Amino acid sequence: MAPAMTRRVRPLYAWEIAEARSVFGDQLAYERVRVHEGVSWPDTLDRLGRWLKRTAPPRADEHNAITLGYHCFFPVQMPRIGFPPGDPQDSAVSWLIHEFTHVWQFQRLGWRVLWRALMAQLREGEAVYDYGGPEGLFGGRAAGWTLHDFNLEQQGAIAASYYLRQRMRQDVRAWLPYIENIQGFGIEGKR
Repeated sequence: MAPAMTRRVRPLYAWEIAEARSVFGDQLAYERVRVHEGVSWPDTLDRLGRWLKRTAPPRADEHNAITLGYHCFFPVQMPRIGFPPGDPQDSAVSWLIHEFTHVWQFQRLGWRVLWRALMAQLREGEAVYDYGGPEGLFGGRAAGWTLHDFNLEQQGAIAASYYLRQRMRQDVRAWLPYIENIQGFGIEGKR
């Protein structure tokens, strides 16, 4: 039997703030964000939602996080120290970036974020995170889209993908206009 997960609540580490600044600049109230680790209820809600939607249950290594206001709830322990690009923990930090996007959204929309996120989940199902990759971003831009034209989960996926790509020194041209929306503008838009 696996040992019980240690629950804890903490402010952001300095290295997490430094990493997040590459996406959010000064547009996130870093000092207000709290990370809750070892909290099981996000996974429980995910399993319940999958059961209600009659979709496959998550794999044993697949977890769900939930952000409410300035509080990010993770069922696992997150990395304690920074690490070089290409480390297997990069995916954990991109997960943080995704959840920080929801904090950023909350700062601009307040609790309306919950309603909009729930509606996107119900309307789009498993495709709720799919923004179309670089082709979808270039196509959206050609149609005059800004970050606001993507649903809240797609916005989080865009921010997380941008973070990983720029960290690995990959081409981020498709993502840059949308990251500029994060760094310089609010998120009010069509969805």
